[in-house]
Amino acid sequence: MRSVLLRYLYHDGAPQAAFPMRVVEDDGDRVVAWLAPDTEIMYWALPGGADPRSLPLDARFSAPLTTARRRWRGGGVLRAVPLDEPFQVVHFWNEKGEFAGWYINLEAPKRRAGDRIDSVDWHLDLWISPDREPTWKDIDEAEAALAAGHITRDELATAWRQGNDIIHNLADWPAPIGDWRSFTPPPRWKPLPLPSDWAS
Repeated sequence: MRSVLLRYLYHDGAPQAAFPMRVVEDDGDRVVAWLAPDTEIMYWALPGGADPRSLPLDARFSAPLTTARRRWRGGGVLRAVPLDEPFQVVHFWNEKGEFAGWYINLEAPKRRAGDRIDSVDWHLDLWISPDREPTWKDIDEAEAALAAGHITRDELATAWRQGNDIIHNLADWPAPIGDWRSFTPPPRWKPLPLPSDWAS
């Protein structure tokens, strides 16, 4: 498989986000894929198209939420997606091409059908610096999502457990997802188009 569409869904099954990516490695249990800069994506949005993070935290999840077209900004990223695990790992590099760190997106185990991989974002995240220093991210947003019914208490508890498990085993990091710090995409890898049937 040469490409994959990573999608996030709201709890009711409606689409929240979609990322078309080139597959680097696929062993059946884990997919590693490249999201090129300036790729057209779908991303969670307010009905008018604005970013929900433009609202105060206490109002962020009370308005109806949908999805809207965006461009992936800030450089390409490599995503390592263990299909049966409640997380994925986004690799970032700075403008000089130096590895900047790992962003752990805590999320539901994936459902895969053909070139589609679906998950539900649990909003709680973890950042690991190149020297393996962890920092929790978006704690307040995860609590707001819980209060508004966008995630369940069990899901958030699983997210905390998974994040703490990664922190407690940082001596072996990044063994669980492979060491991709020196990855460089081929120059011919331009942004993939967003499929017209991305929501189906």
